[in-house]
Amino acid sequence: MNNSLKKSYEINGSDVDYAKRYTLCALLRHFHDVVDFHALELKVDAGTVYEKYGAYWIISHIRVDMDGAAKWHDVVEVDTYPLAPGVVRMEREAVITVGGAPLARLSSEWVLLDKATGRPRRPLQTGYPADLKHREGRAAGEYTRFSPEYAESDFLYDYTVKVSDLDMNVHMNNNAYVRLACDAFTSKELDEKRIKSFEIAFKAQSYEGEKLKLYRTAAGENKYYVSAFKADGARVFDTLFTFE
Repeated sequence: MNNSLKKSYEINGSDVDYAKRYTLCALLRHFHDVVDFHALELKVDAGTVYEKYGAYWIISHIRVDMDGAAKWHDVVEVDTYPLAPGVVRMEREAVITVGGAPLARLSSEWVLLDKATGRPRRPLQTGYPADLKHREGRAAGEYTRFSPEYAESDFLYDYTVKVSDLDMNVHMNNNAYVRLACDAFTSKELDEKRIKSFEIAFKAQSYEGEKLKLYRTAAGENKYYVSAFKADGARVFDTLFTFE
């Protein structure tokens, strides 16, 4: 039983932006893809834990620290591994390279929820292999705990959750949230800045037809918060962008 998995991807046209740069959304999509394959090897993939144990995975926090950049037709390699499980929380790491050079380091926090009650489940009691020998060490920096406040002048735009945003749990996909957050910046801003670090904290699930309000505010020099709220004011996600 392997405690990690590596997979390579050639960056194609759907992985880059208007300037042929590898996007944060594509990086996270490739990360999720490798995680899915590794979870399948460990027999704790989404389908197995749902059908056999009546539970499902959610991600509560992701941090990505960028060490370089990649572009169209480059080849990236994603090396992912879980840390030893806590009582209910799991940590999943990834080191991403491009042409053998450092590109990004990623840390993520996961929880298994009971599909009937919505309460956390213990991984070791939900099929996670107790005998797995884990690698050690977080890949990215420590998580930042933040809950930004916004003025009405910080409002950016409204968004209605669509069918194409939904994942297998029939709520809005994590990467769809990241796309909304990235859309808080103009092409001119992204041409002048490069993302140094990105964090997203997921607060609530969203469903088809729900209307979200997006806000952005400065969080210091070259730092910005972007968050989404439901119509009733419930916080959906918070992000922190740090630019070089």
